[in-house]
Parts: sequence; structure tokens; C-alpha cells
Amino acid sequence: MAMKTIRVSEEIHTKLSHLGLKSETYNDIIGRLISAYEEEYLEDFTDEQAAYYNERIRQFENGNYEGTVEIDVDALRKKYE
Repeated sequence: MAMKTIRVSEEIHTKLSHLGLKSETYNDIIGRLISAYEEEYLEDFTDEQAAYYNERIRQFENGNYEGTVEIDVDALRKKYE
């Protein structure tokens, strides 16, 4: 397998070290983190879900905001800080 060198800050290096098991390489740790990210954020939509979201996007693009709720972004940030 071809290898590449990447540069990380000391802070990230330390965090990676703490996330890994003793037997894991940095490659293993980063691979595991990428897999966890993909499972959480890149899961595939079913055809039904994709059709629903595409329809909602079409409605938004045409100015139809029915069923949406306006939120106060500043209040939301304060709530989760």
C-alpha cells in the first residue's frame, strides 16, 4: 500500500493519540474516525426519502415554505453553548 505523509498540529496529534488504542497506528485511528463519520453523516437515503427531500427542495425554490418553522439562530446558539 502506498503511503502519504500529512501534517497535523501538536494539538491534533495529541488528540489522535488519546483516541487510539495502544495497538492502533495513526492510520488505523484516522480510518476508524472516517468510518464513524461516514456512518453518521453519509448514510444513503432510500428512494422514498430522496424523493421527499427533492420535492421539499423544489417547493423551497418556488417560495413554498408551508410546513416549515422559522427559528432564531442566535437563541439556538445560546441554548447549545
